[in-house]
Amino acid sequence: MRALAILAAGAWLSFAAPLAWAEPIFSESFQDGDADGWAPSGGDVRLATYADNVSLRLTRNAAVVAALSTRGHRDVVVAAAMAAGDLEGDDYCLVEASGDGGQTWIEILRLRDGQDDGVTMRRNAVRDERFSGAERLLIGARVSGNGDNDQCWLDDVRVAGVRVEAAPSGPRSDLSAAWLHGAAPMESVAPMRAFAPPPDASAPEHVFVGALHVSSARGAMRVLRDTLSIARQRSLRLDTLPAFEIALAQDGDTLIPLRRGPMPSAHPNWEVAIEAGRVWAEATDEGWSRASLPFALIERNANCTHNGVLSFLFRDGEVSRVAWQIASETCAYLQFDAWGVAPARLEEASADAAAEAVQAYRVERAARMPVAPMSALATLGADIDAFASPADIDPAALTTFGVIYQGVHYRGGCDTRAGPYPYCESLLLPSYSLAKSLVGGFGLMRLELLYPGTMQERVAEHVRACRSWDGVTLENALDMSTGRYDSAASEADEAVLTSSRFFLSETLDEKLRIACGLYPRREAPGQRWVYHTPDTFVLGAAMADVWRAHAGAERDFFDDVLVQGVYAPLELSPVIRATRRTYDEARQPFVGWGLTFLADDIAKVADYLQHSGALPPLMSERALAAAMQRIPEDRGLAAADESLRYNNGFWAWNAQAYTDCADPVWTPFMSGFGGIVVALMPNGVTYYYVSDGGEYRWARAVRAAARIAPMCEGPR
Repeated sequence: MRALAILAAGAWLSFAAPLAWAEPIFSESFQDGDADGWAPSGGDVRLATYADNVSLRLTRNAAVVAALSTRGHRDVVVAAAMAAGDLEGDDYCLVEASGDGGQTWIEILRLRDGQDDGVTMRRNAVRDERFSGAERLLIGARVSGNGDNDQCWLDDVRVAGVRVEAAPSGPRSDLSAAWLHGAAPMESVAPMRAFAPPPDASAPEHVFVGALHVSSARGAMRVLRDTLSIARQRSLRLDTLPAFEIALAQDGDTLIPLRRGPMPSAHPNWEVAIEAGRVWAEATDEGWSRASLPFALIERNANCTHNGVLSFLFRDGEVSRVAWQIASETCAYLQFDAWGVAPARLEEASADAAAEAVQAYRVERAARMPVAPMSALATLGADIDAFASPADIDPAALTTFGVIYQGVHYRGGCDTRAGPYPYCESLLLPSYSLAKSLVGGFGLMRLELLYPGTMQERVAEHVRACRSWDGVTLENALDMSTGRYDSAASEADEAVLTSSRFFLSETLDEKLRIACGLYPRREAPGQRWVYHTPDTFVLGAAMADVWRAHAGAERDFFDDVLVQGVYAPLELSPVIRATRRTYDEARQPFVGWGLTFLADDIAKVADYLQHSGALPPLMSERALAAAMQRIPEDRGLAAADESLRYNNGFWAWNAQAYTDCADPVWTPFMSGFGGIVVALMPNGVTYYYVSDGGEYRWARAVRAAARIAPMCEGPR
């Protein structure tokens, strides 16, 4: 899939953000062509459109104000964007907010002469306790000008905060034992806390033994976004939970699935993945024990991941029906809530396999990177408000975020539309084009270590469908510099490709036939970067052939070279050790997309990339050093503009303008479709976020990271 790199302008660097568990309270982008909630006064106020973006234009002395409530929320932040035109002298544009009904106003954003090119949207956000719990929070925007040509354009007004929830008391009102044993339908999405142990929970009264078999069942669905009209295709049965069977092992209060990662199913659109959950007992459960498991529905042949949770009661040899719901996702084009119940039964499972799973999970948990809250970064001098700001990333689109530094994972929240996700450490995250780095880049650099010269071998010698790719090396394919393209404009080919047969096809032969013949040869390879996901897929087929030639015809490149050669030494989870593959006998890894992982996997990969010298070499040291921008004479090819480079499957951005450094500050990063970024800063700080609103702003994080450790001296 596409991987964009949209970086914030310098004026966007000082914005605030809620600490954790932020949820959207109010959002206004005017894209629906409606500004009725904004009361105008003074001069001319009207909607305006520029480059398909709609904003609210104010002229001369015009003003607008909107009112909302933040009752039940703390740590409230107000964010806004604004552009200005033709300001001079003392003219200004202003966004402000008041938590006391207009008696006191707090400035959010002010633009003056010199910030008025009429195009650039500048952004800011402010968190203030006076915004929290307000019965009537006012947000105002105005222009102070002396002529009709003085203009301001208001856009992307966002209010977010942390919900204040009272601890539940007394018998549960959602997912009660009587309801789980009954036949009543699930009427709506329940609060996420209904799927987690309550404060008065006790140890489980039973030990779960066997495999949970869940029957396919149709549920209810509320579609929130469907830009590709997928939900209208009834044959895809999006509202139907696939049937699945998962063997489970209990270790104290932890319930562990014996299989991790996406499981193929007969469903036309969904595969299912199950992660470790909890078991406990409640006084009102009539002697049964209660279980809850995080799970995800993952789009077949793609990477969209819709996270949910399921719950059921169990005792020796029996289970209740299963309640399930989806209330969050990482998917730019399909977003929904879904909920329902499904019949379930217990099946026998291997006791030996269960014991092995328990031991393996204990080892996995012990190897996870230490986790601290984002607030702990403040002790290092960091401006924690610079990370995951609503001015950068719409809270409604944010899945999770974090910072890794000196072996500690400072993790942000993972909110859903139904409240905080109860299993943040088990939240399943899609890679999209991060796989270009973690599969394509890691794979070729690993082969180069094992068999020097592999990077310079010819694609045509390993992929029969690409016989016409004269002179194209495996490194060219990794760098997306094959010399074959339709348009050299930034991501123009990819934008056309996203709806093509390449992504829809399910067999290796068909994908290769399409990928190898998509574009004509325009110039010699190695001269120009043009973003093409099919190039990375072709690279994967070539690497698989190289590996089979060395290791044997039946060997698997992904399992042998990556899982055993890289992921296992880094102690990554079983989730990332499975990849999406073609559906034929070839089972070719997608390579350019298709991984699923946990946040801990991101943290460990980042820690390795920042400090790879601490381990015996897992891949070519020179190739990895080039990818990490540690070889000044090998920055890679220009990508999109001169501030960006692409080298060995990794992006890099020159962040010098946002530091105090005298020289360029090339910052490697990985980028994924929809709004996924892992930024590996030269001072050893890594910042990541997973979102699906199409926003790629992280310049302010560079400025914040420079306060933790010097940015000009390289990684520590």
